[in-house]
This record gives sequence, C-alpha cells and structure tokens, in this order.
Amino acid sequence: MSAPAPPSPAAPARSPWLAFSAIAVGNFMATLDGSIVNVALPVIGADVGAGVGRIEAIITAFLATAALTLLPLGRLGDRLGHRRVYVLGLGVFTLGSALCGLAGGFGTLVAARAVQALGAAAMMAIGPAVVTAAFPGSQRGRAIGAIGSVVAVGLTVGPPLGGLITQALSWRWIFLVNLPVGVAGVAWALRALPPDAPVRGGRAPALLGLDVLLRRTVAVGLLAGLASYAAMFASTLLTPFYLARVRGLPPGGVGAILIAVPVAMSVASPTAGWLADRFGTRRLPAVGAALLAGGLFALSLAGPADPLGSVVARLALCGVGMGLFQAPNNTGVMGALPRERLGVGGGLLATARSLGMVLGVEVAGAIFATRAGEGTDLATFLPGFALAMQGGAAFAVVAGALSLLSGAAARAAPARPGAGGPPP
Repeated sequence: MSAPAPPSPAAPARSPWLAFSAIAVGNFMATLDGSIVNVALPVIGADVGAGVGRIEAIITAFLATAALTLLPLGRLGDRLGHRRVYVLGLGVFTLGSALCGLAGGFGTLVAARAVQALGAAAMMAIGPAVVTAAFPGSQRGRAIGAIGSVVAVGLTVGPPLGGLITQALSWRWIFLVNLPVGVAGVAWALRALPPDAPVRGGRAPALLGLDVLLRRTVAVGLLAGLASYAAMFASTLLTPFYLARVRGLPPGGVGAILIAVPVAMSVASPTAGWLADRFGTRRLPAVGAALLAGGLFALSLAGPADPLGSVVARLALCGVGMGLFQAPNNTGVMGALPRERLGVGGGLLATARSLGMVLGVEVAGAIFATRAGEGTDLATFLPGFALAMQGGAAFAVVAGALSLLSGAAARAAPARPGAGGPPP
C-alpha cells in the first residue's frame, strides 16, 4: 500500500501591489487623457470646424458624463464585483479612445468623449475600493498616497506629450495611443486583480448606498476633500492668466512653471501616505490644508516683478499641501467604510473631487470679476487675482477645520465589524 501523498504547499500570498499596478494603469490613462487633450483643442477645433464656444463641449461632455455616473458605477461595483466593473470600465475607456481617434466630425467626437468618460468614471470610482480592500490597514495610506503620485504624473506628462504628439503626428493620435496601453491594461487587470467575492444575497440598500453619509467620519471627510479641491482650482483657473498677461510668458513657459504643482504633489502624496500609516490620519490633513492656504495666500501677493523662482516656490507649496492633505483624508474616508460599500466610497470621493473643481473655478471667477471685470487691464487684474487667491486660501482653511472635525469623529466612533479597516 503506497504512502499517502504529502500535502501540497500553500500558494504564496498575492502581493497587494499587483492589484495596485493594475489600478495605476487605469488612473494614469484617465488622468493623462484629461490633461493631454487641452493642449490640442485649438488644432482639433480648426480641423472639425468648431470655434472656441463649441469646442468647450469636448471638455464638458467628458466632465458631465463622469460626474453623473461615478456614484452609480461605484454602487454597481459593490453589487457585481469591483474587478468585473473596473475591467469593463478600462475596456469602455479604450473603446471610447478609438472612437475619438476615428471621429469624422465634431458631433461624433463629442459623443465619443462621453463614451470615454463612462469608462473613466468606472475606473475612478472602483480604483480606491480595490486598493482599500487589497491592502491591510498598516499599508493603506501608502497605497492611496501612491495613487496620488500616479495622478500627479499623469497631469505632469500630459501637456508636453500632447503637444509633441499633435505636432509630430496629428491630434487623433492623442486618443489612438491609448489603444495598445488599454488592451494591455485589460489583460494585466484580469491577471493582477483578485477574483471578486460572491455577491451576497439579501435586500439591497436604498438608492445608491448613500446611507454611508450617515457616518460622520465619511461625510465630514468628503466635505473636507471638496473644499480642498475648490481651494486648489481657484489657482488652476487664474494662475495661467497671471503668468501670460502679467509676466508675458509664452505658452511653453506657462506650462513649465505650472508643473510645479503636480511635481510637488507626486513627491508629497506617497510621503503623506507613509506618515498616515505610521502616525494616523487625524492631524496630517490639517497640516496639508494649512500649507495649501499659505501657498495660495503667498500667491495672492505675487506682483509683476517678483522673481519667477518665487512664484514656482509658492505653487510648489500648494502642491505639497494638497499632497499631504489628500492621501490621509481619503484613507480616513475609505477606512471608515465596510467592504460592501467601498465602491460607493470611491464614487463619492471622485464626485466630491469633481464638485470641488467646479466650485473652485466658479467661485474664483466670480470673485475675480468683482474686482477686475474682464481682466484685460493690468491695474485691475492683479487686485482681482489677489482676492480670488485669498478666497481659495479660505477654502483651504475650511478644509483643514473639517479634517480636524473628521478626526474627532473618528476617535469617537466605535469599531464596526466588516469595515475596510478601522480609522487609524
């Protein structure tokens, strides 16, 4: 009688960084696409016969579609599986990119951008959920901070790459270049992402799972994130005009100075994630918000003769502050959610980000107009710019105050079984 076969060795544990790498591909593509298109808008408009007023639809079609679908797609991921919806989103984004590159006219290009946005929304909503579920609480801040670096790199690379591709080939290739990357990204996601857990039965929660907003830590953290993006995008709207109109820089020079923000964010975000894992998420967002407020206030004092190096330093301070704020704030929000609501949490974070961007642009524009009107006169532009930057700094102060309130709520909240991880 033969001896029984020895037990087979246990399979090695899957590294959570494999899942991260798959999420990073989609986040980089979505972010890169958003920044790479803006550079080519004048060329696209001339080719498809659309003036400045109409060409805006190429941007708004993407933003509006994404904003409207982030929450439903996050909830869909919770119901059908995060891996399944993420891979589907990456595939739809790649298909939309092909349709954009092959578009025969303005209308079809706008429709194709909406298809692209649908895929990007799925990736943006599901990405934080996958990362939160894959990493233990002791490493989660580091991973979410690394995602912030991926986003910052996409924002940094987009404008120069878009200009190079448009000049050397054609505007269509800024979309078509996504095809091989997207196909490879789908194949890698299918291999790297862990299988979806079986869908549990039972009664589905009402609406879109927005009952998570009853958790004070989640609701306050989302409001803080919204305020931080409103602060940052006050600068995003008006600083290019300061550099071009007041300082007389050409487009290339404007772009070279503006990348100070995403470069600083790409350094600060993983550092903030590591600090959040080591020391917790309660106070670090307030520190980041304070630095962001300081950078924006310093920017409000910029004049026509300030050394450009000092302007770069002020923008970099804004980027450092934003990087220090976002990773621990997002970690705190996602860590307070049960696993079956992580998709909703990712959708809510992305929605808060989108609303904050819109709010910051609209409020900064309105404040600027009260002092500067159309801003064509240098004597009126600078007072309007200063007041708008100070308004952005006020948003950052609000974000910091809310993050402290969120930290207090996290300390008071009892531990909940099934959560993605207790708030650090």
